[in-house]
Amino acid sequence: SSRSFASGPFPQNPPTYIDTCTGLFRRTNNMAAAPPQVAPDIDSDEDLQRLYNWVDEIALSRPKRNISRDFADGVLFAEIVNHHFPRLVEMHNYSAANSQSQKSYNWNTLNNKVLKKIGYTIHPQDIEDVSRAAPGAIERVLKVLQDKVIQVQEGQLRYRAPVANVVPRVATSREGDEPPLAKISGRGASPTAASGRAKAERFQSEVDAELLVEKEQKINELHEVVDIMSEKIKKLEQLVRIKDAKIEAMSQKLQKYGLA
Repeated sequence: SSRSFASGPFPQNPPTYIDTCTGLFRRTNNMAAAPPQVAPDIDSDEDLQRLYNWVDEIALSRPKRNISRDFADGVLFAEIVNHHFPRLVEMHNYSAANSQSQKSYNWNTLNNKVLKKIGYTIHPQDIEDVSRAAPGAIERVLKVLQDKVIQVQEGQLRYRAPVANVVPRVATSREGDEPPLAKISGRGASPTAASGRAKAERFQSEVDAELLVEKEQKINELHEVVDIMSEKIKKLEQLVRIKDAKIEAMSQKLQKYGLA
């Protein structure tokens, strides 16, 4: 009788290159970032009204007549993000749109270039609902953004801002040497110079922290690539096993008819 798929010849074979790669990717996947979640419903009418008041505090480029339609192309959403995180958003990347493709482009650009830096990735279903002006969709997404803004303002979340004009690290004098100003004046460094060095060193430490966050973000992006590669390998594994099963079945048929 022919062997079943589960008892085919491949489990007895030595590990293949695909098996080895799959093990590596599966181990790496344990460190991958969690997938985006659909924005939850807003709990109460009071929370909804607070959200509307929060949006009304920001001067937007277009009047708000119907919030679902007004925010469908992502431009006003980008303006709200820009209001709170001006270093993250380049508004020229977002143009008013009526076509579904341009709306999706705006939202995906926000996702990939901006929102990931504050720990938020809009779920594809939310993008679909918001761009089609589904009732209640933009409110749910705005509520998540509002929560992220509050977390940053309260120091609970550190976002990754672009690093601009990095100040070189201030050189320190060797032990026993006087600072340059002390050599000129014959006295210790002036309070102004010391204060300037302290500010520069403090700024440098902040820049180092931002660079570290940026590297961590790149690692997370690489983990996402690993996720995609892992899925492709799983499909390739499945195809190889199906092929092995077919070869085994054909070999048994050839043996049955004395052709092998």
